[in-house]
Amino acid sequence: MVRIVLGVILAGLAMSLGWGIRGDYGHEAGAMIPGALLGLSICLASGREDWWRRASVMGMAGAIGWAFGGQMSYGRIIGYTASASLLDVFYGYGCLFVIGGLWAGIGAAVLALAVTQPAAYLERFARPLVALGLVWLALGLSGLTASLSDRWSLNDTDWIGALSALAVAGACALLFPSDRSACALIAILAGGWWAGYLVLTAVLGLHLTPPRSDNWAGCVGLFAALLAYLRRRRDRTAGMLAGYGLLIGGLGFVLGDFVNMLGRAQWGPIGCHEVLQGLDYWKWMEQLFGLIMGLGLSAVFLGRVGPRLTFPAHEGDTRRLRTVALVFLLIVMMWSNLFKNATNWISRSQIPQDLFGLPAAWWLLATGGLLTAGMIVALVQHRRARLPLVPPTDLGRAQLLFLLVLWVPTLGAFTQALPGMAGRGVFAVHLSFWLTAGLCSLLVVNSPGRVQAGTFARHAASDESWRLGRRYWWALLAIPIILYVLAQWTLASHAGPLPGSQVRFPTVSPQN
Repeated sequence: MVRIVLGVILAGLAMSLGWGIRGDYGHEAGAMIPGALLGLSICLASGREDWWRRASVMGMAGAIGWAFGGQMSYGRIIGYTASASLLDVFYGYGCLFVIGGLWAGIGAAVLALAVTQPAAYLERFARPLVALGLVWLALGLSGLTASLSDRWSLNDTDWIGALSALAVAGACALLFPSDRSACALIAILAGGWWAGYLVLTAVLGLHLTPPRSDNWAGCVGLFAALLAYLRRRRDRTAGMLAGYGLLIGGLGFVLGDFVNMLGRAQWGPIGCHEVLQGLDYWKWMEQLFGLIMGLGLSAVFLGRVGPRLTFPAHEGDTRRLRTVALVFLLIVMMWSNLFKNATNWISRSQIPQDLFGLPAAWWLLATGGLLTAGMIVALVQHRRARLPLVPPTDLGRAQLLFLLVLWVPTLGAFTQALPGMAGRGVFAVHLSFWLTAGLCSLLVVNSPGRVQAGTFARHAASDESWRLGRRYWWALLAIPIILYVLAQWTLASHAGPLPGSQVRFPTVSPQN
C-alpha cells in the first residue's frame, strides 16, 4: 500500500510539473511532456518487471496519447467562466469537462495499450510511426502544411494531419503487410477524426468556441473510434481506463479553472492576504490540471490494473519499437518543444543577432545538431550494448529515462523564462517546477524495486471483470450538478466580469 501511495504521489507531481511546462510550449508538442512523465511514473511505481522492460514504450504511448488533445483550444472557454452570466459560466465549465475528458480519455486508452497488448502487436507500430513522423516533418518544413491550411482552413482544424495519417497508414499497409494491424489502428483513429469533424461541425454546424478551432469535433470522433476499436479487440482494460480518463480529466480541467477564477477574483483568503496576490493563477490552474489527472489515473493504474492484469504469455522482443521510443522521447519530443526557446530569444532580442559574422540562429542550430548527434551515437552504442553509462537493469534504465525526460524540459522552460524571472509570479511558478522536479527525483531514486505477486487474482485484458462500476456511472451523472454548483460559486466570488472574460450567449435587448 505504501508503494502505491508513493507511486500515485510521484505520478501526480510529475504530471503537474509536465502540464505546467506544457503551458510554456503549448499545443500537441507541449502535451507530450506530461503524457510521457505520467507513463514513466506509472511504469516505475508498478513494481512489475514486465512493465519496466517497456518503460520507453510506456513513455512514448503516454506522450502520443496526450498529444492528441493538444490540438484542442480552451483559452476562450476559460474566458466564458470569467463572465458575469450564469449561462456563460456553466457552459464554460461544461466545455472544459468535455475537453479535459477527451484529452485524458484518449491519453489513458493509448497508454493502456502499452501494457495490455502483446509485444508482437506493439512491435508492428515501429515502421508506421517513423513513416508518419517523417511525412509530418516534410510537410511542416516544406511549408505545405501552412499553405494548405491557409487555403482551406476547415474551421482552423488540423485536417492535414488526419488526412496524411490516412495516406501513410494505407501506404504502409501495402508495402509492409506484417504491419497492417498497426496501420489499421492509425487509419481508424484518423477516419474517426474525420467522421467527428464532418458530422458535428460540417453538417450539424456545432462550434464550441467560435471563431476558434473546431478540432474538438475531430477528437470526439477519434475517441469514439478508439472505444469501438478497443471493444472489437476485446481490450476491456483499456476501455475501462478510457472511461476513468474521461471522468478524471474532465474534473481536473474544471476544478483547475475554478481555482483560477477564485484567484482572479481575489476571493476570500486570496483577497485578505497579500502573499496570495500577484501570483500567476493561470499557471497554477495548469499545474492543478496535471495534478488531478496524474493522481486519479495513476491510482487506477497502480491500485487496480497493476496488481490484477496478467503478465504477457509471450513477452517477445520489442527492441525495434523501444529504439523508436527512445528517439521519440529524447530527440523528437525535445526538438519539438525546445526549439521555441531559440525563436523566442531571437524575436525578443535577448541574444545578439549575429556572432563572428554568422546569424545567432545558425550557432544555436549547430549546437542543437551537435547535441542531437551525441544522443544518436549514444543510442546506437546502447543498442549494441557498448554504452557503460546505461544501467544494466530494466529498472535502472527506466529511472535514467525518467530523470532525463523530467529535467531536460524543466531546464529548458527555466532558460526560456529566465529574462522575466524578476516578476514575482514567474519566479514562484518556476520555483515550484524545481521543487517538484527535486521531489520527483527523490521518489524515483528511492524506488522500492520489484514487488512480489500479491494475493489478487490476475485477469487478462479481455476479462469481463474490467468494467466501470455503478459508482463511476453515478459520479458521471452527478457532473451537471457539480458544474452548476461551481458556476454559482464562481459568480458569487466577483461582482462583474473578470479580466479576460468572454461572452458565448450575448443578451439581445428588445427593440423599441
